[in-house]
Amino acid sequence: MWKWEAENDAKGVVVIAHNILEHTGRYAYVITMLRRNGYHVIMGDLPGQGQTSRANKGQIENFQTYHESLLDWLKIANEYKIPTYVLGVGLGGLILLNLLEKVELPIEGMMLISPMLELRKNGKNRKDKLVSNIGKISKDTRFNVGVEPKDLTRNLEIVEETVNDGLMLKKATYHWYNTINETMKDTMAHIHDIQPMPTLLMYGTKDLIVDTRAIDEFKEKYQTPELYFKAWQGFYHEVHNEPERDEVMRYILTFLNNSVNTMGFIVEDDEIVEI
Repeated sequence: MWKWEAENDAKGVVVIAHNILEHTGRYAYVITMLRRNGYHVIMGDLPGQGQTSRANKGQIENFQTYHESLLDWLKIANEYKIPTYVLGVGLGGLILLNLLEKVELPIEGMMLISPMLELRKNGKNRKDKLVSNIGKISKDTRFNVGVEPKDLTRNLEIVEETVNDGLMLKKATYHWYNTINETMKDTMAHIHDIQPMPTLLMYGTKDLIVDTRAIDEFKEKYQTPELYFKAWQGFYHEVHNEPERDEVMRYILTFLNNSVNTMGFIVEDDEIVEI
C-alpha cells in the first residue's frame, strides 16, 4: 500500500481500487491530477496482482480477501479526518459495491469507472463451459484471461506501455474466474442493500471488457439522491486512460469538489489544476 499527499491544502482523500490484471503503477496520471487538486491518494496492489508474490499471482482464496484490502486502506484514509471517497475501476468497482451490500463504510461518496458487473459475452461462454467441467483438483489451473491491451483504451501510448509492462497479469486460475462470476451475480441481486451516497458512475459506450447493460441496470436500481452519470461516447473500458482523459478527470474532480463544498470546503469552479 502507498499513499501520496496533496500538493497543497487537502480537501479530501481518495482510496483507489484498481481493475483486474493491472497494478498501482498504471495510475500515475490519475494520482497526479488528484494530488494537484487537493486530494490525498491511498492505493495498493490488489491481492494476486502487481507486486504480490509470484506464487499467488492470478488467484485468491475468496472474494473477502479483496474486501480486507479495501478496509485496510480505508482505515488509513480515515486517519486524515477529512472527507473520504473510493474510486473503483472495473474489478475495483465490483469489490466496492459488493462490500457496500454487506457493511456501511466510513466514506462520503464513491466513484465507479466501468464497474465489473457482467463481462461481455466474447470468450465468456467458452470459459464458463471449461469451469463447469473441471473438478476441485484443477481449481488452481491457470488460463490466459484473453484481455488484450488494445481492448482497454484507444490511447496508443498507453497500449504500448501496457504491452511492455511486466507487472500486468496475463493468466489467472479458474477458481479466481469462477469467484468473480459468482460475485457479479450476487452483487447484481442485492443492489438495494447499498447505502445511498453521492455517486459518480461512468463508462465508455465502446467498452470491450464489461457489458454496459449491466451498469445501466445498476443505475436504474440503485437509489441515491445524488448521482452523477456519464456515458462517454466511443470510449473504451479505461475511460481514465483515453486520449480525452483530461475531460474525464475534470468530471471526476468536479464531482469531488462539489461534494467537499457541501461539507464546508470552499472550491471555485475554475480551480481545477491541469497537468
